[in-house]
Parts: sequence; structure tokens; C-alpha cells
Amino acid sequence: MKREIVLSVLLLILSAVFLFSEETGVVVMPDGDVPEIYIVKKGDTLWDIAEKFFGDPFTWPSIWKKNLYIQDPHWIYPGQELKVKEFFEKITQPPKALKPLTEPEPIFIETAPRTEVSRMSTVEKQIEAPSEQEADVIRVLQKPQPTYRRNAFLRTGFIAKRSEMPREKVVEIEGKSLNATRNDIVIADIGINKGTEKGDLFTVLTIGDRVKHPDTGKDLGFVVRIKGVIEVMSAGRDKMRCIVKENFDPISENDLVMPIKVSTAPEFDAWIKPKEIIRGTLLAINEPLISIHINDVLYIDKGATHGVKYGDRFLVYSREDDKIDTGHREPLGEIQAVNVMDSETAVIVISHKERNINIGDRVELGARCRVVYY
Repeated sequence: MKREIVLSVLLLILSAVFLFSEETGVVVMPDGDVPEIYIVKKGDTLWDIAEKFFGDPFTWPSIWKKNLYIQDPHWIYPGQELKVKEFFEKITQPPKALKPLTEPEPIFIETAPRTEVSRMSTVEKQIEAPSEQEADVIRVLQKPQPTYRRNAFLRTGFIAKRSEMPREKVVEIEGKSLNATRNDIVIADIGINKGTEKGDLFTVLTIGDRVKHPDTGKDLGFVVRIKGVIEVMSAGRDKMRCIVKENFDPISENDLVMPIKVSTAPEFDAWIKPKEIIRGTLLAINEPLISIHINDVLYIDKGATHGVKYGDRFLVYSREDDKIDTGHREPLGEIQAVNVMDSETAVIVISHKERNINIGDRVELGARCRVVYY
């Protein structure tokens, strides 16, 4: 309780310090707190720097776009200089009006927004909350919260075989930039011949590392990472012109494109002890990283068919503990289910201790969301 009070006070203080930009949806620091040049310190990441100055870690690709001398945005080093003031000034200005499509007869034609709800699915049926007699309550929340954050859900990918991946791709980035970030315009080779309409949402994908099960060696396919979300502005017969709405990695030509269904996250009002026992194994990391940190996306080998639900929290244990006969295991950290698929689940790291988390480590269900039923 004391910890919750302290956190509440901190949130109030932060609310007074940060400003909100309605045009961009980005929380930004006051002008005087953003330096022209930021010197990278030990332990810094672009994710952390974006959160520090702009209150939104997901804006990091746009910072990288202003500092392209950094070849790999996942690796920055102490002493490097980053332009951040210029990015601050960009996001606090209203977005520029988009250039109209050229005349005569444009490649793309304006169509009415899609009105049916099938492309924006919602959770139609939520699991009725168990009573306290059916499951022990671990902690009751002050108010209901969604079982996952929208941005966390959007940036999770999946594991797939080559044959299961989409064929459509980004074919052009408008302007002089080699990469696209938020509010940039891209062209993809999907058009009205495949049912595309104005307002439709697509994810932009890239193929990551090959995944083999750490225990069996079975080839599961490849990690497919989501770079961002694009929205159709206009469409021609076999191409569409889109604006980048969400951006988690810089988007490039030849990145894959796939339709997305945005679901409403169920809300929950308490953490409860699960009745089920679900144990699994860490399969892969979403990003090509050497070590695992908080907010990283991982994949486990258990999904909906094994009983995993949105918001489930798993404790992570070293696979080396399998060899210990005493039964005592010290958890390495905790992960939370964000995107539950049939056979796998994309999870996000919410805590971890000094010891490293590695592929092949074990996971065990520790807490479950008590979904509220309206």
C-alpha cells in the first residue's frame, strides 16, 4: 500500500512536469529540458533516451532517423553525440498537410472509409470473473486496467514458416529518406483488387532469426518482427498509399505488409492465483539482442491451446535449475502475456534480476488476471 501511495505521488509530480502534444500523441518535456546534443552514457539505449526526453519510448526510431551515422540503432556507445533538440521541435509542431495526389487520373483513388466492424474486431465475450472462493486473490487493483497495452500488443510479432508469410511488401517510400517513421508516406503493392479500402490498417513486417526449440531442436520457422502500423489513405488497382501511424523500427523498402485486426483488451480488477499449472520454455527474442532487458519481447512455447490467456504473468527460472534436486528455484524475473496465439505466446519482460535470462529458460504461470464482466 505504501508503495502504491509513493507511485501515485510520483505520477502527480510527473504530470505537472510533462506536456502533452495533441497533434502527435507524444508526451514531451518542456523546451528548456531538451538539449541540442545529448552525449550517450554507459547503459543508454535509444528507447531509454526517447522515454527520458519525450515521455514515449516508441519515438526512438525518429531520433535514430536524425542520427543515421549510427548504423545499428540497437547499439549505441558512450561518448556518441545524438541530435535530440531538432526532433523535439519537429514533434511539437503540427504535422504538415499531406501533398495531394497528382492530376490527371491518379494512381490512387479516394474511397469511403470502411464502415463494417469486421476489420476492427472487439472482444465479444469475456471470461466471467471467478469468485474469491474459486481463486485466491493476490492483489486487488484500485481501478480496472486493460490486460495489455495497445502499443505493447502492436509491436509483438510471431513465429512462422516461410510459406506462411505474406507476399505483399513496401515498394516505395515517398521523399528522400531511405527509411520511414511516424507520419511518413509509403507505397505498398496491395490495392482494391484485394479488397483494400481507405482507413484499413496494415502491419509492416521483417523476418528475424530462425527459431528451433531449445529442447527438441524442432525447426519452428522464423521470428517475424513488426516494424510499424500503416493506414491506407488511398488505393489504386494493385497499390495503396499509406501513412505510418505507429513506428517501432524504421520501415524500409521490401518490408512485408499484412492486414491487422485491432482488438479491445479485456479489463481486469485483480491478480489471482491460477488454478491451472502451465509450464513452458523461452523460444526466442523478438530483437537481435545479446542480452534480455525489461520491455523486451520474447516468445514462449505455450499458447491458447495450452490454456494461456491475455495478461498471464509467468515466473522465469534458469534451465540449469532442472538439474537441482533440492526443489528450491530462484526466479530470474517475470514476463507477461501480450499476444496469445495458438501454439506460442509473445510476452514482454516486466522485471528481472541480475542473472541473465536466456533462450531455453523455463517459465511457470504465477498469476492470472481476474477479468471484469460488464
